[in-house]
Amino acid sequence: MYLGNVIGVIFALATVPFFAVILRVRFAIVAPLIMFVCLIGAYTVASASFDMVLLAIFGVVGYLFKKLDYPIAPFVLAMVLGQKAEDAFRQSLMISQGSLSVFFSNWLVGSVMTAGIAMIAIPALIALWRRRRPSLVEEV
Repeated sequence: MYLGNVIGVIFALATVPFFAVILRVRFAIVAPLIMFVCLIGAYTVASASFDMVLLAIFGVVGYLFKKLDYPIAPFVLAMVLGQKAEDAFRQSLMISQGSLSVFFSNWLVGSVMTAGIAMIAIPALIALWRRRRPSLVEEV
């Protein structure tokens, strides 16, 4: 394993000048090459053209996210970790026989869950309060 890391570092250091040259090439030239490599990679995973369709759909979604100034990182994080989180949640519920109290079983888990719930609930409550506040002023 250490030998693989050493070879990886040597390979990375040897290819840095090549990647620096690629950065100087206009994006209009590099973008089609990147898309072509992505299409080849999507097809070679399962040799299915449906994977290329999914690549195109998620490419359009990513483009729309960028145009509408939505952060892309949470979307990618959800796509990568979503399945593992669902499996862990399902396993926890099966172990606890369907009881949600397992997520508040000790102080550390309870505090993390409470903080997560608060981060979701507080912005929604503030927005609801601000929307309701002008109607209270008009009634008085």
